[in-house]
Amino acid sequence: MQRAYFLFRLVTLGRPTRRIDDLPERLEKEAVVVFGQRKLLQRLGPGLMHAFIFWGFLVLLTTIVEVGGEVFDETFAIPWIGRTGWLGFVQDLFAGLVLVGIGMALYFRKVRREERFAGSHLEEADFILVMIFGVILTLVFLNATKIAMGANESPAAWTPLSNLVAPLFETMSESTQRLFRQTFLWSHIAVILGFLSYIPFSKHLHIITSAINVFFSKTKPMGKLETVEIDVDNLEDSRLGAATIEDLTWKEMLDTYTCTECGRCQNVCPAWNTGKPLNPKLLIMNLRDHLFDQGAEILRARRRGEEHERIPLVPDIVDEEVVWDCTTCGACMEECPVNIEHVDHIVDMRRNLVMAESSFPTEAGLLLRNLESSKNPWGQAQASRAEWADDLGVQVVEDGSAPEYLYWVGCASSFDDRSRKIARAFTRLLQKAGVRFGILGPRELCNGDPARRMGNEFLFQELARENVETLNGIGTRKIVAACPHCFNTLRNEYPDFGGDYEVLHHTELLAQLVDQGRLNPTEEVRALLTYHDPCYLGRHNGVYDEPRSALEEVPGLRMVEMERHGKRGFCCGAGGARMWMEEPIGKRVNMERTDEAAATGADILGVACPYCMVMLDDGAKAKGSDMQVLDVAQVLENSVFGESSPAEAIAEAGES
Repeated sequence: MQRAYFLFRLVTLGRPTRRIDDLPERLEKEAVVVFGQRKLLQRLGPGLMHAFIFWGFLVLLTTIVEVGGEVFDETFAIPWIGRTGWLGFVQDLFAGLVLVGIGMALYFRKVRREERFAGSHLEEADFILVMIFGVILTLVFLNATKIAMGANESPAAWTPLSNLVAPLFETMSESTQRLFRQTFLWSHIAVILGFLSYIPFSKHLHIITSAINVFFSKTKPMGKLETVEIDVDNLEDSRLGAATIEDLTWKEMLDTYTCTECGRCQNVCPAWNTGKPLNPKLLIMNLRDHLFDQGAEILRARRRGEEHERIPLVPDIVDEEVVWDCTTCGACMEECPVNIEHVDHIVDMRRNLVMAESSFPTEAGLLLRNLESSKNPWGQAQASRAEWADDLGVQVVEDGSAPEYLYWVGCASSFDDRSRKIARAFTRLLQKAGVRFGILGPRELCNGDPARRMGNEFLFQELARENVETLNGIGTRKIVAACPHCFNTLRNEYPDFGGDYEVLHHTELLAQLVDQGRLNPTEEVRALLTYHDPCYLGRHNGVYDEPRSALEEVPGLRMVEMERHGKRGFCCGAGGARMWMEEPIGKRVNMERTDEAAATGADILGVACPYCMVMLDDGAKAKGSDMQVLDVAQVLENSVFGESSPAEAIAEAGES
């Protein structure tokens, strides 16, 4: 209990964060992620291994109650359940499954020896397996002695595993049988108590904290970051990110306790997979070890009202390169079986580096200067923001004149030549479908995503408040965005600043228009297409089906999936403001993804994000590939308008 109290006090060192809302969804997470083992079972072999052991121990809690009662009364039975045949069968069955799980664990760790286990405390994990084996072995032998003595109230045939061992004791005298029964009874209790006593001092705290951590994990979309309260008049007292371990939230500290060291996060991390120093598993493990190393001293100093040494997380505990390698794609969080929020730790450390230390990659400084001076990452004049639409007759919305949809164009589609083609294609499709829409033109500022993910929360909040004021001024309620970063920010993060809107991604609206018959893709597009899931559209917001369903309506178009797609899609490398940073270490992330797309033999690499368009088109060109990189809107445009020239297509749209 003393150790448990110490661990609780360490967690309370963290900053407050609200994690008690949305109770029904939290209970659902417990049922699905913890008890249903959903995330683990996505990989069948290792998933079944963990599930057998976990489910086995849930069932075997009944045997612990029985054994505890037998200490005082040999005929003890659980109230309302008793020692029925079915209970004995279930207990024996799951005891056997736990043994199978142990065997599978030894195979994965000792025979296959997957790379993801590197850096994990495998010796300690082996000891845990020995303890679990001891619990099951003593239980089975205890039941076997009771069967031999005729003292097991469950019919022997209903307990096949224990019955298999029972003959070892049948020829013994009654006194010897009783001796073995008491030996196995107390051995079982001793192993269980030893196991419970050991866990709080071990690196396997997750056995206790996993269910708690899952309960308190995010209920909002993964792409929503926590808003930091910044007092501009008293910046010294504002918490500008995580400088030391005490600056993490209590949930982030609980995350460190809960790491299972399974390595699933590193297996899917685009940085780690392309030779960068960032390893999400080791990041969390290092923070946990630092918390344990310094926790007692911090608590002691606080109790005495004394100062203590404040060790900076970066670079003393976490290398600065590690912090900047992250694309914030969320693959680690999606894969983590216990809902650790790695991205939040990294962004909090970035916030301190940028806002408190003015420390960031040199090339990223241009991004921040452009956002501050020009309100867009490209540093272009706001007056030129709508030039892409000069010949399309698009309405520029004024205050109080919001149409059905406001089309949030985004900076990339406003200023990047390749991405402008997405805006033009989408506009022509909306006009063809008769959708009433308009744009903000020069009044649209960067949504702030690059600033926030880079760590400049202050700049993000400035941009967010200006944009919300503009959007509320025109009275818009529906927004459609072709950039998943804009989509995520407007949909999930602007409500914190008074901006509550219905926000759609352009592929969602296009899928609706095709389904309603307002858009008719009739011309054949004879090509093989592989679709790349943008991280901020897919993992962060759960939009996977709509882009595919729209593409499936294009005649002649065949589709093939890359090995990593859907929830396990691989990042293009642009997120987390990485689009504006150099990538000097290892293989470029966009090249890794381009290689994977090319391996499918596809003629077209389909995207649904202007960032992905830029990164993957750069990758294809660098490879000298003939593979075209096209947005979903561009593919639909080809099918809806056929071989018409742009001028003819615009005229046709106007006549409709």
